[in-house]
Amino acid sequence: MSDAKRVEEARKALGVALARWRHARGLTQLVLARRVPTSRTTIAGVEGGRQCPDRIFWRRCDVILGTGGELLTAHDRYCQLKQQLDRQRIDAAQLRRWGEAEGGPSSAGDHGGRRLAAAPPLHADAGPASVVEFASRFADTRGEDRDSAGAATLAIMAGGQAFSFPLSRRVLFEIAAGLTTLGVVNGTDAAPQGAVDPAVVGHFAQLRAFLVRADDRLGGSTILSTVEQQIALIALLRRQARGQLRDQLLSAEARWSEFGGWLSDDLGDRTAGERWLDRAASIAQEADDREFSAYVLARRAQRMVGGGDEDRVVGLAQAASRVPDAPVLVRAFAAVQQAHGHAIAGDSTAFQAGIERARALVATAPVPGDSDGDPLGSFCTPPYLAAQEGEGWLRLDQPRRAIDSFTTAVNQWPDRYRRERGVYLSRTAHAYLAASEPDQAATVATEALTLAATTGSARAHRNVTALAPRLAAFANRPQVRHLLDHLAATG
Repeated sequence: MSDAKRVEEARKALGVALARWRHARGLTQLVLARRVPTSRTTIAGVEGGRQCPDRIFWRRCDVILGTGGELLTAHDRYCQLKQQLDRQRIDAAQLRRWGEAEGGPSSAGDHGGRRLAAAPPLHADAGPASVVEFASRFADTRGEDRDSAGAATLAIMAGGQAFSFPLSRRVLFEIAAGLTTLGVVNGTDAAPQGAVDPAVVGHFAQLRAFLVRADDRLGGSTILSTVEQQIALIALLRRQARGQLRDQLLSAEARWSEFGGWLSDDLGDRTAGERWLDRAASIAQEADDREFSAYVLARRAQRMVGGGDEDRVVGLAQAASRVPDAPVLVRAFAAVQQAHGHAIAGDSTAFQAGIERARALVATAPVPGDSDGDPLGSFCTPPYLAAQEGEGWLRLDQPRRAIDSFTTAVNQWPDRYRRERGVYLSRTAHAYLAASEPDQAATVATEALTLAATTGSARAHRNVTALAPRLAAFANRPQVRHLLDHLAATG
């Protein structure tokens, strides 16, 4: 049995043991969650083998369920297995990065007659500059292996955890070269001399996909400055290019600008978010990039929800759907926004029909191949649709249905997407309060606040902060008092 399989089975066994003891004591998931305290979504996620909380959680479960320490012992055994696996993955990633194979002739550090110095994983906790620093060290080693198309893994350490990003070694060399360049790019630099290599378009697409995945795990504040610098670099190249290559660079610039807008919105700077999205729309239209123009229209509809001019949500979403050749996932994204427009108008039947239309479109979307990167609207997954359904039911004043939808979304959300998990936990807290369950609302909101601090998500933090005035009436309850004190201390 592989080490990864052993870790997975140990995590699932922990969940099965928790469920067994809970049933033996005649407790529901909600009752156990209140006693720990944690959220019902966490209990369900643990019992389903999708999550594994910290030692405090398992110690409390041992006490509440009277297990004699069985759960905590099993948790510690799981952690030991996982630490061993993480260490192996980091070691293997470093070997692959330098073209070595464990036990092979190059394992001593000699590659093609050339001695290579091993580089430690990138520590993202140090801030955005660490990405460039790592790339610089990586670029210093490039040579005759530059054209190698073999697999490699970029290992990043953040918050004491190891994350791996699989990329081709050629892409890693290109990322290294591109990021090293970023250190000197600014709006006043002169355009680079010489012909623009068409291959650079693929480089920008690969790098953007890499940074999108990094954003999901590390938070926008870590990478926004790198994104802004990369946009400046694309613009410099675009000014020098001509013909089809210029159009391709325009499309790349539009996509990067929208990405900058998304990061700015999540960090709470809606003015910058609007500015970047305006730029993306203008550039996509100039490039005659109809697919991306449709996506930007849907994004505009999304930003209108809760942001003023809500009467335009349905119209913008319909406009996105009418764009010829709009990808199926973009149409699904537009259908979700159209559903939200109906919820704003109080039409629950039209809202539910819009969500079901989005589900049908997602079900028919082609499965992307390895070379497709991240297709537009790829975030439109069943968990995302469940979360959006929860938003609609909450807006329609049906909090119980909202709790069910949010719980489904959070339980299915991959653990690596911590920011979105935090956002939808914060919305679940609003649903619990609307359902007159302040204790559960405070408990879930505390989980969301922790994730908001970890990922720098202003959306999640803003959602939790909005609960405080409404929870003040219940300040004598321990869970509520804990949340309010935390908010008062952190601002």
